[in-house]
Amino acid sequence: MAAQTSRAFVRPFTQCLLGVDLPGLSSSQRDQVSEFAVYHVDELPSVLRLGCNIIAIPMRGVVALPIGSNVIAWLIRHPLPLVGEYVRMIRSLAYTYVWEQWPDTLPDGSGAE
Repeated sequence: MAAQTSRAFVRPFTQCLLGVDLPGLSSSQRDQVSEFAVYHVDELPSVLRLGCNIIAIPMRGVVALPIGSNVIAWLIRHPLPLVGEYVRMIRSLAYTYVWEQWPDTLPDGSGAE
């Protein structure tokens, strides 16, 4: 595992993204998915992890804004260079975990557990 964790940057973004993409997930499920994403970001090779964190830091700031979920919803629909790849990576990790752990999950995230 990485000496420094990216939890402070990746987790809030993942939580917000899940709130936009899969609003039916419970808070405990969002926590589990977020921890999965943080773990996998922390396991990236050092250069990739550095690049991911360079994007994650300003995205953490976006999440802190009152309109953070609206911005994330916009980023989902309009992928920007590099930032769009970060959104795609976190979404891919989240979706992988959700549908592996709870295969009966509906498209809005409900019905899991």
